[in-house]
Amino acid sequence: MCGIFACKPFNKAWLEESIIKHQERGPDQQAIHLFNEIGVSVNRLAITGNLQDGSQPVFSSSNETFCVFNGALYNTEDLKKRFSLKVSSTNEAAVLVELYELKGEKFTDYLRGMFSIILVDKRNGSLLVARDIFGVKPLYWVDKEDLVVFSSSLNAIPEKLFPYAKAFPPGGVWVNNTFKDRVKPEIVQFKSLEKLLVNAVSSHIPMEVKWGCSLSGGVDSSLLCALAKSIGHHFNCYTLDTGGGQDLACAIEVSKYLKVPLKLVRVNDLDIEHTIPKVVESLGTYQGELILGGLFTYFISREAYKDGLKVLLFGEGADEVFGGYSKYRLFLEKSSELSNKKMLNDLHSLWLTHNKRVDHASMAASIEARVPYQDTYVTGNASRLPMKLKVDLNSADGNKIALRAVAQKYLPKNIALRKKEVISRGTDLGVMLSRVAKKMANNNDVQSISAIDIKNFNIRNDIEAVAFKVWRKLFPNLAENIESMKERGLFKLLTV
Repeated sequence: MCGIFACKPFNKAWLEESIIKHQERGPDQQAIHLFNEIGVSVNRLAITGNLQDGSQPVFSSSNETFCVFNGALYNTEDLKKRFSLKVSSTNEAAVLVELYELKGEKFTDYLRGMFSIILVDKRNGSLLVARDIFGVKPLYWVDKEDLVVFSSSLNAIPEKLFPYAKAFPPGGVWVNNTFKDRVKPEIVQFKSLEKLLVNAVSSHIPMEVKWGCSLSGGVDSSLLCALAKSIGHHFNCYTLDTGGGQDLACAIEVSKYLKVPLKLVRVNDLDIEHTIPKVVESLGTYQGELILGGLFTYFISREAYKDGLKVLLFGEGADEVFGGYSKYRLFLEKSSELSNKKMLNDLHSLWLTHNKRVDHASMAASIEARVPYQDTYVTGNASRLPMKLKVDLNSADGNKIALRAVAQKYLPKNIALRKKEVISRGTDLGVMLSRVAKKMANNNDVQSISAIDIKNFNIRNDIEAVAFKVWRKLFPNLAENIESMKERGLFKLLTV
């Protein structure tokens, strides 16, 4: 939804630069606001409210609190009724400031959504920063001596502070240099998984702007499309067309079955070559798996933006929530508790991998990605499902048992039971990227990368070598080795 930035003590040059760096995250409105020592900036992608009434920073009715906000809240109307909140703006963040003044630092526990929040209490000059528990929305920060900086993206952090930049922890609530208790979202219980999923999809669909779905033809994204269609919505779907891979054929089958428009996003080698630097900059990484996924997300999102959309639904999180990876079966052979623990660990690690890729790459095209399977109502209810409804060693289907059962009511059986395909195989994008990277490696003198850097940063192939050259130029002195990046929440290897 936005790019947000804050620094204390404020530095006007940094705030102005952040507006430039965050332009694609928020092309609709830009603002800088100063209060005492604190400076905040925001680039807004307008999704709720009109440009004037929904502008940021958002001030409370009392004018005693203001905030900049990146994300989406799915229970604002419920909160207004529940707590009789009188809001000053049509922006969702108007609910935040009123709720904060009513509930204090615990206000985040009542939020259903994805968010990074920077809030200033003018009464005592305090600065509060918070992030959703799964890190769907990004936030980076620098905490150095008497200086603190927060930013939606790495590239908006001042270059001289790169060595100190780190990821703000998901679920963290930070107030005046101290971390408080983590966000503990309320969970509404559902007796029916189908009704729960319908509720999540319905809640994630924006009412005021055009939106669509990223459709791979797998069960996760296909079910999102089917549920959205079942509750009466009209929307476009987008799938990548590389000329090969099974995803394309399955996506076409799903679109015909559901009678929803499908736009084929065709890409070629030159598209990939031109886009790699943009993806590297937006993600702040040279990691091959994230570059591959970032290209996929960016191409889909760019096409949606051309069509006037502002939001896309993605299926990220379903595998971790409902047990979609084969490794969970291996863990189940040891114990149900171990398999369930691995799912939870993977879910809470998505901010380092899938969520990072989906948010940064989509926002590089000014599209907000929403992930209904990571809705806290969905994750909270799914965690209580018996293991046999997620992974069952005695089942022919093997994984995502409950999710596939719902999917069979809405989709062709072969789609509902389709096995997991990673992007590289499902789309042939991996083959294309490897081919392009090999060509670029010859043209970009990757041989100049030192043996020490190859070892310290675990550069494994041409893709990472090409991306590393771009990354090193854009983010000089960000890190001296991969271990430093891991410690600071800037790197994690993907496993399936």
